[in-house]
Amino acid sequence: METSPFSVDLVLEAKHHIQFLSSLHKNGVTLSKPSLESFRRYTELWLPMLMKLNSNGKSCDLIPPADIAWLFHCHRLAPYRYSAYVQKRFFQNGMNRDTEQGFKVVDASHPFVFQLEDNSYNDTLTSPDLNAICKSTIQHFQDMYPNENFFLEPTNAPKNSQTVSTKLGGFDVLESCERQSTFLWQVSAPTFSSEAFLKQGVDNYDKFVRLMGQKDRPRFIVPTYQIDLMWHTHMLSSIEKYHHDNMNMGGSVLEHDDSLNDRSEGSILNTNFQATRKLWKSVYGVEYKVPGGMYRGEPPKDFFRKDWVDKKGSFKPNVDTGAGLALSHLIGQIGASSHGKTTWLSIDDPIAFKTANPRSTTKGLNANPEMAGYVFGKGDKGIGYYNLNCRETYDVLLDRIENMLKKAKNDRVGGTCCLALFCCFILIPCHLADSKKKIEELEDAKEFTRIRRDAAGPDAELDLPDVLKEKMSKYKRSNNDGGGGYYYDNTAYYGYAAACGAAGGYFDGGGGGDGGAGGACGGGACGGGACGGGGGCGGGGGCGGGG
Repeated sequence: METSPFSVDLVLEAKHHIQFLSSLHKNGVTLSKPSLESFRRYTELWLPMLMKLNSNGKSCDLIPPADIAWLFHCHRLAPYRYSAYVQKRFFQNGMNRDTEQGFKVVDASHPFVFQLEDNSYNDTLTSPDLNAICKSTIQHFQDMYPNENFFLEPTNAPKNSQTVSTKLGGFDVLESCERQSTFLWQVSAPTFSSEAFLKQGVDNYDKFVRLMGQKDRPRFIVPTYQIDLMWHTHMLSSIEKYHHDNMNMGGSVLEHDDSLNDRSEGSILNTNFQATRKLWKSVYGVEYKVPGGMYRGEPPKDFFRKDWVDKKGSFKPNVDTGAGLALSHLIGQIGASSHGKTTWLSIDDPIAFKTANPRSTTKGLNANPEMAGYVFGKGDKGIGYYNLNCRETYDVLLDRIENMLKKAKNDRVGGTCCLALFCCFILIPCHLADSKKKIEELEDAKEFTRIRRDAAGPDAELDLPDVLKEKMSKYKRSNNDGGGGYYYDNTAYYGYAAACGAAGGYFDGGGGGDGGAGGACGGGACGGGACGGGGGCGGGGGCGGGG
């Protein structure tokens, strides 16, 4: 018998997962958008208690009330964004990104269990031990919050009436709950009650994870609903194990995103599903579509009732009006609304680092010109080009910025020093004579780069403080100045490499530019620091060359 590559029994947990969703539905929890009061209870009561009781070597099994369980569930469906938010908010030293240690404390002890005031209507409590944990959870809650009710009061008004953002680390949890509210419909077809179908789902999910290692994969890979159930179950069962399994199987982490909902022809979701289907056929030699495991259509009106049950597939999708009618021809033909992408490229990947060329012996000739998609500097791999899709690249940038800060603070004379912040087309000319302003700009760039480094991935939305976001928008410049520019919008930041020591524009060698003879950065910020001690980057110019 072949051993599963997963450290979770996905068939068993998938059954618990469907039961969890069904029980929440039956109790009306998922039939409407969570209230702001539930959001407050989750963020201000549940998470602090969870972290307090599961930190500093302590461990405590907890089972949340139904309204919190649903928010907790949907938040964890973005596992790395969830973990980053928790680590940033509750742990001073942040998350250890290179191991699973950062994920241990944030796992749910019982991911597919919740409690109600009257648990006779709760199908998730399947053992006396769980009932005992429910009681102890209530006691912990009352000890920590004596003036709060453990179960949601029958009101939608939050106790704190101030306007609040429902984004946690840039992830809108309430919107996620709305998107996930119909997932039960998609995994309630009769096939999902078949043991053989679920086992097939585990095998296909294994192939799906390994597909991420294909170099010609589409930007997003889109699962079937058979795969999506296993993917959700894997993440929710244990973030730590999910991370560990993905690193072992594919060498990179796989982030989950369900924010694309447009299934129409030509849409990003539809286009990438077709690309995934084509790649699957090429790699595995079989069709990607699975009967009973594809898009089922939009839910019928009866689905939005507490007493809805579809054990035998007797309910048919809505094909008469609205989105149901518009998408009816796609039933059985396309996959889920979820899509996956790797977060950060491993520094050990063959394309992650390219060694610098030997220093040119020709005066004014830079042996290491600009390379699109890379940053030039000195890091753990030595001196060379670091891929912008690697998290370690932003540590190289931070070193560069720190060196420039030191020089800006110590050197009050004229000159021009250029900082290329490659993650989003930023180019800040640092006129050292105006030291106060330029030092502030460098400090902002340093903070921006740190946030970019700590994000879920190279193209993830950034959770910028409002003050920094406002400042960054003021740095916007045209992109026709020969050296790049700063590009900013509210949703994404895109990488662009204009490497230190690159030929052309500000980076030209010989008598000027970044590190050329007499250049402002030559012997300081770049030459004597991150780029390698007065040499190794250019020839008679470039970063540290002759400067």
